[in-house]
Amino acid sequence: MAAAVPIVVTRPDGQAGGLIAELSARGFPVRHHPLIDIVPLADDEQAVASGLRQRILDIDHYSAVIAISMNAAAIGLDWLDRYWPQPPLGIHWCAVGPSTAEVLQREGFSVHSPVTTYDSEGLLELPVMQSDVIAGRKVLLWRGVGGREKLASELTARGAEVDYAELYERREIAWSAQQWADTLAGEPVLLLSSNQALDIVEQQVPDLAQRVRAVMLPGDRVAAVARSRGYREVLVAASARDEDMLACLREWQA
Repeated sequence: MAAAVPIVVTRPDGQAGGLIAELSARGFPVRHHPLIDIVPLADDEQAVASGLRQRILDIDHYSAVIAISMNAAAIGLDWLDRYWPQPPLGIHWCAVGPSTAEVLQREGFSVHSPVTTYDSEGLLELPVMQSDVIAGRKVLLWRGVGGREKLASELTARGAEVDYAELYERREIAWSAQQWADTLAGEPVLLLSSNQALDIVEQQVPDLAQRVRAVMLPGDRVAAVARSRGYREVLVAASARDEDMLACLREWQA
């Protein structure tokens, strides 16, 4: 791969600066094209906020709290700090992957996180998620509105009582055909964080597979979806962390 191949970073505003700086320092032309806005749920008098507030107030009733994303971890901690000056003891704090775990660890939490598979399947392999530990216990999932149900379904099957704390909305950004044409000029490498991100782009750019040199996705499960859709090259990063995305690009470049 020539260094002149442009790289498109699709992370939301406020979450892309570090990766863009690292790519630019390595000589890559970088374009930032965020796909969604992250909108935290307001702590107001609406019924949905009241339900979330009660989940946070009752957090000491839970055996485990699982953060499904970096956004969930950061926003969940904001809510926790608002209602718990000192976090309750005795909770297993879990994170879907290393980036999410780091958000919790920076606040002093000991975190259980998958070592290699950074998704629901990886979380389900954790010792603290096994039936002999979790049966009869309450589990709280910190996440955005909507998402996969596999984790909750499997934990319920293992005997856990699972509740959601849906902390934010993902609002898709609608870009014009001309804006996409500018971003995709020169057949760039498109960096994506999930299958949802791939779906968003394909809805706006139906012929995406013919307009990019490659797509990069974190993990084999999400990469397999892209392969099934006919992309010329699918690059598999170990995770969505900056260092793993950069390592994947370096390997491809070599």
